[in-house]
Amino acid sequence: MSNDNKPTAVCVVANFKYLYKNFPRIYTQLRNIGKYNGEILVITNILCPTFLVKSLKRRNKVTVFRFKKNMFDSKTEKSLSNLSIGSNRHVNKNFQWYKLYLFNKKIKKWKYIFYLDINMHIHFDIRPILDVKPKNKIYARADGYPTYNWKLSSQFDKNHPLFKNLNESFDLEITNYFQTGVMYFDTSIIGDNTYVDLVSLVNKYPFSQTNEQGILNLYFIFLKNNYEELVGEVENKITYFYWLIDNKDVIISKALTTRNK
Repeated sequence: MSNDNKPTAVCVVANFKYLYKNFPRIYTQLRNIGKYNGEILVITNILCPTFLVKSLKRRNKVTVFRFKKNMFDSKTEKSLSNLSIGSNRHVNKNFQWYKLYLFNKKIKKWKYIFYLDINMHIHFDIRPILDVKPKNKIYARADGYPTYNWKLSSQFDKNHPLFKNLNESFDLEITNYFQTGVMYFDTSIIGDNTYVDLVSLVNKYPFSQTNEQGILNLYFIFLKNNYEELVGEVENKITYFYWLIDNKDVIISKALTTRNK
């Protein structure tokens, strides 16, 4: 099969607890509300019980990849576990690091990957979003959308001794950095060493307060120049926003509550 004819997959990343709780809902929403009939890829860890993996695979067009734990060096683990913040995501939401596996070579089985957090909510047909192909790009929503008031520096522990080095190496003042709750990318951006390079970047700057989010921004904005913002609207509907919005249709949202835009 030529690369151009490879299919698109919608992907979620979750451990056993989140898969067991959320996968039936997101699967039903994708199929029934989102009108998506293509393949769904589940990325989880090798500890995910076989009974659940078999149950997932029995559903129509579901593929499961099980990966080992991301292997950071011991200094990185210690640094991430002791960040000077109120709620430490590395400790409390450690599985978010598995999003780095979205950029493993095995994912190149598909031409395009549409990733969404498993606790997202689908409210309308997602196919118009998928029709806007991210050729050689990664699309995502800017974290500060729609005001763009937040800076990339907010994603890192500024009290860490290596923050000065990071700040001198990258422009942390940008406000169009992206969040990783919804990402749509062409797998052509995945090279032979992309996953390894991402892990190395974590080891070099082990103080991302938002786990993979800060690291993916450094890599795809500055090192690879692959990022473009996800299209804001399709067919007069907002593609993705954290909140629902009064008097406006939102195709994908994280929250089920309304906030005025």
